[in-house]
Amino acid sequence: SFLTVSLRANQNVTGLALTTFGAGLMKVIMSKLDAAVYLVGPKKLYRWPFAERTDALQCLGVMFFLAVIIAVVASWVLYRTKVGLHLRSVGESAATADAAGINVTRYKYMATIIGGMIAGLGGLYFVMDYSTGGWNNNGFGDLGWLAVALVIFARWRPLNVIWGSWLFGGLCILYLYIGGLSRQMQEVFRCLPYLVTIVVLIISSLRNQRDKQPPQSLGLPYFREER
Repeated sequence: SFLTVSLRANQNVTGLALTTFGAGLMKVIMSKLDAAVYLVGPKKLYRWPFAERTDALQCLGVMFFLAVIIAVVASWVLYRTKVGLHLRSVGESAATADAAGINVTRYKYMATIIGGMIAGLGGLYFVMDYSTGGWNNNGFGDLGWLAVALVIFARWRPLNVIWGSWLFGGLCILYLYIGGLSRQMQEVFRCLPYLVTIVVLIISSLRNQRDKQPPQSLGLPYFREER
């Protein structure tokens, strides 16, 4: 937030730098520890309400329901509250919002900090569920970028992320249900979510509908002197 809002650094460069730094820092830390560090915690509480089940429902723990709740609450805040209206105004045109008396810096800090916290929960879910409570240096792979693709696929609407996640998850494991695939073909199938995202971007661009486009000021630093 400080780099991109206060110092007006390029958001794409800052994001890539933090991603590289985070991955490198974890490799340094984990090189001093065991190959895998298992998180110790209240497993039954974490797996509530299906902790005692042995079928696929045991994967639907607290984090799954929390993710759905966050998406619903985010949609309500964005489209049903004054705070959401101000935030969307800042995203569309920071200069116009500033002229209307909205504190652009405050809303940008709020959005990036809360967004970072939600992203952190995504990392926790990955470690606790996807990698079953262990960590390895190559754990995250391309799944972090898949989350970015999902935001684009959902056209920046939180409720679309819910069903979009189910679709992406199904596409990611589709190759498991098709027998006789070579290793190369399996990797091709794993690219399907990204290909679907590209198709959605092409269709949205061709239709040129304003409500299907990203916020106009997305990723752009705001200089009040240029207002």
